[in-house]
Amino acid sequence: MKNKKRILLFAINALLLILIVVCLLKINSYSSMLLSQQASGYWAGDSEERFSQVSCFFPVNMLTNPDSIKAFRKTIDSKLIEAGIEPKEDEEYWTDCYSATDSLTVKGDRNSSEATVIGVGGDFFLFHPYELLSGSYLSEDDLMKDRVILDYELAWKLFGGEQLAGMTVTIDNKPYYVAGVVRRETDKFSDKAFSGEPVMFIPYETLSSLKEGTGINAYEIAMPDPISNFAKTFVNESFKTANGVVVENSTRYSFLSIFKIFKDFGDRSIYNSGIIYSYWENAARVSEVYVARLYLFVLLLVLFPLICLIVLIVRLTKHLIMKAKILKFQVTDAWDDRYAREATWKERRAQKRISKNLQKHERNQKPKENPIRNLKKIPKKAPAKVQKVLPDKTANSLEKEIVPDIESIVREIMEEMHNPDNKP
Repeated sequence: MKNKKRILLFAINALLLILIVVCLLKINSYSSMLLSQQASGYWAGDSEERFSQVSCFFPVNMLTNPDSIKAFRKTIDSKLIEAGIEPKEDEEYWTDCYSATDSLTVKGDRNSSEATVIGVGGDFFLFHPYELLSGSYLSEDDLMKDRVILDYELAWKLFGGEQLAGMTVTIDNKPYYVAGVVRRETDKFSDKAFSGEPVMFIPYETLSSLKEGTGINAYEIAMPDPISNFAKTFVNESFKTANGVVVENSTRYSFLSIFKIFKDFGDRSIYNSGIIYSYWENAARVSEVYVARLYLFVLLLVLFPLICLIVLIVRLTKHLIMKAKILKFQVTDAWDDRYAREATWKERRAQKRISKNLQKHERNQKPKENPIRNLKKIPKKAPAKVQKVLPDKTANSLEKEIVPDIESIVREIMEEMHNPDNKP
């Protein structure tokens, strides 16, 4: 029964972990889907320095102008020097762009159409790398400001094709040359954020001449970010956007940034400052909601495996503590046994020494035997009488009989020594 429960828990946790991995992969996919949020990576290239992309959106009643942009640009290098980054003459450490949005009627060879017109300045197509179907992009360094770019839908409405480089369109009875045709984003976030009308890109100076009073509503910059929020704080302080919105694009999909969406969810949906976001920012905000939803789903999925992991850690900790206690007792017992064995060994050695001393003492105290009574050792040249007696007598009787004979023999020898002539 326990094995079945373990297998079931393992299967559930494995399934939940697979779902978590799928969600994380989806979050990564959503985070990298919008090309308009990747400018800092494009600009950094192979550099090991940290770069940041910051977007600033202005309210309708506080739109900025090219003069403010130029004044801001002059302060960027000095600010980087203060931060310890010395700009080099042959290297550009930052790039920026700005845009304004309006609508115009555009005429072509086959038809005319209402179009959303985006007036661009700076390095706009680095921040928004649309797919180029024909021709070329616009550049701020272009001397002629009468060139336009059509998106795929507008090109087909006006001309019925996309190879239009060098063709002309008419706006307010003035001809403008088609520099190229692009395809806008086709991801689901941009589709949700965009209203669907065709788009034309023209230089901001041209748009402001066609529509007087059209102000810049979006500014974007990619620059070094030596410390966290350096670029964002710099942009915010420079433009003094009290009622505007400054967005750190480079970290907008991080968990902390997404957590702020949950924290300020109600305030996020309400804006009274009159900001009209560009469609790419609306697409990014939609993607943030999708990512936030996935993060919430991940948090819910991770609860059960986390609880199981905590229970497993607690049980493992208890098991290890019990093992440690047992090991401690075993080590203590082994240590005590070592001392006990050593004490026993010392005691045995002491007993052996005592026993040897006692035996030695006993040998010293034992009286010496009379060599004459040691009857087992018979001299080789014994008297003939003794040799005749030995085979017939036992040891006990021999001892009784031999002793007086020896005495008599000794006596006779002594007498012979005193009377060599055998005189009595």
